[in-house]
Order: sequence, then C-alpha cells, then structure tokens
Amino acid sequence: MAYTAREASQPIPLIVVNLLGALKAHIRPNDNDRVFLSFGRWINTAGLIRDDLAVAGIEPTDKDGNEICFHSLRNSYISFLANSETPAKVIQKLARHSDPRLTFNTYARTFEEAEQKAMNFLPNFGDFVLSTSLDTNCRKQEILVDMLGHKNAQDTPRNAIFASETIAPRGFEPLLPG
Repeated sequence: MAYTAREASQPIPLIVVNLLGALKAHIRPNDNDRVFLSFGRWINTAGLIRDDLAVAGIEPTDKDGNEICFHSLRNSYISFLANSETPAKVIQKLARHSDPRLTFNTYARTFEEAEQKAMNFLPNFGDFVLSTSLDTNCRKQEILVDMLGHKNAQDTPRNAIFASETIAPRGFEPLLPG
C-alpha cells in the first residue's frame, strides 16, 4: 500500500480523549499543542512498540506466533470494529481503504464470541441429522438430534430418508421400499 501524505483525522472514544487530556496535563501542563511531541513520519514506531511490550512484560508475538508491530494496532482496530455492529462501509471509511477487500480480507479478524453470537441468530430448524452411515446390513443409520438434544442410534428406513416426521421432504429423496 502506498503511503499518502494527506492529513487524516480519526474519531476517538470520549474515554480516550479524557485519558489523553489527563496524560498531557500531567506530562506537559504548559504545552497547548500535542500530547505526543515525538511522533512523526520518521519515528521508529517498531522500536517504540517493542520497548513498550518489554516494559509491560508482554510477549512480542501474538497467539498465532506473529510479531507484534505498530501495524498490529491497525489490525486490532479494524478487527474490533468488524466484530461490532458497525456497518461495513463505516469500517472501510475509518480504515481509510478505497477497497473493502483490503479492509476485510487483510485486516479484519473474527472473534470467537462474535462468531457464536452470529450462530445464535440463525433460525431453529427443529430436528436434524448429525451423521449418516450404513450398518453391517447396508441399512442407513443416522444420528438425529431433536431440539432438546436427544439422540437416537438407528432409524427405520423411512426415518432414514426423512430426518424427522415434522420436516417435509425436499422433493428429491425417494421412499425406500418396505
């Protein structure tokens, strides 16, 4: 990605504004300009992050073994937004990306909690088949689970075709003879 020299601003949460204001008042009470005077284009941000991680006692790699660097903050920022209820277009704009594929294929990571929350929005389809196999007599066996989590070990040939009496056939399953 090419570096652009255009100025950009980012909205930040009010709690961060208050924390930065308190930090500035403590460190530079007479300075009315910036909180961090040393940040600029030519600052070794990788070194800053490594030093801060060491002081905090945090390993310099993430749970997947990737090195934590300044750009990791961008990944986290976009991932937290992507796992919230923020619209995709807003996330793309805040990330300053012209292409949503860059935002979501490169930077955004899903969190297990968000994936589980998404699964809870799916409709309840009633009884369903967990697995299908043939027994020694070449009869179809299925493990059916009902909404209460009850399982059965074997079904009649008719139930082997239809997962449940309450679920209508899809139209392509023939009835087995007998």
